Amino acid sequence: MRFQLLETAAALYAERGYEAVSMRDIAKVVGVTQANLYYHFKDKADLIQATLAHVFELRGLSLQGWIAEHPGDQLDAFVRWFVTALMTDRVFARLLYRELIDGDGERIAMLSRTVLQLPFQVITDAVANGRSAQDAKMVAISYVGFVVGQVLILPLSPGLTGQDDGSENADAVATRLLGLMRSANVEA
Repeated sequence: MRFQLLETAAALYAERGYEAVSMRDIAKVVGVTQANLYYHFKDKADLIQATLAHVFELRGLSLQGWIAEHPGDQLDAFVRWFVTALMTDRVFARLLYRELIDGDGERIAMLSRTVLQLPFQVITDAVANGRSAQDAKMVAISYVGFVVGQVLILPLSPGLTGQDDGSENADAVATRLLGLMRSANVEA
């Protein structure tokens, strides 16, 4: 039941935003009473924290699979995983974007200290060769921002570049981004 509540809350928060979704809305979609919902979560703030942790932890587990499949190149594995997640997992992408734009400072701090540590450590480790720990973290943050920004702006690409319909697949986008990252890294 808890899993179903979290999945439903994630879909509703991703679609409408945290402020626009009530506990009553979630209970109604799942088909339970509000009392049942409050049995699992003490309040709406508890539910959003649990929902975000649930979504981002599940995606973090999928990152571990990508890393296992590409043990020799963690940067490649991270970028391909992240681009694919942002382009194909609407709930993950929207929740991430919504939290970055509208998120509560405490929730963002909690996420960055907990469930987002694994993905961030993966990319930090991937860029760490020959850098200080602080430099690697700043480069990792830049790479994450670069990927998020590039994927977010894809719908504008056809109008800006004059190219076809902008319907690139995740692999093509990741390959282009990795090429840009690696060429910028060589020049830096």
